[in-house]
Amino acid sequence: MITGADRAVLTECYKNAHVGRDAINILISKVEDEDLALDLNRQACRFLRYEEQVEREFAKEKEEMPRESLLDRTKLWGGIQMNTLLNTSTPHLADMLIRGNAMGITDLMKAVKANRGAQREYCEMAREIMDFEEKNMEKLRAYL
Repeated sequence: MITGADRAVLTECYKNAHVGRDAINILISKVEDEDLALDLNRQACRFLRYEEQVEREFAKEKEEMPRESLLDRTKLWGGIQMNTLLNTSTPHLADMLIRGNAMGITDLMKAVKANRGAQREYCEMAREIMDFEEKNMEKLRAYL
């Protein structure tokens, strides 16, 4: 059975991976640097694996998946469009992605700390995603 703390951590893991993958999918058409495009495709695949891992956890417990709101999706798409309207340079795109990964780490850290009663495996998944995002940031700094 998934407790409230479990659900909060798993939901943040899912949201984090889903938004990360969506942001990459929205941005990828604006990327001209082939190396950056390759790195982003690899990151998107890894985010998808995290999404699927969370989906399996919810399915195993016969729990309903968190739903993404249309408003959140629209805000993400609109924010990216606004931020790339006048500047689609590789350093600018890398900076946007670095900031997105940093926000993801912060949100996951808050969820884990606020839900200390969550199962250890769910907190470890959150930490794994945070480590992945930290590595993403390191790779992206090369494009600044």
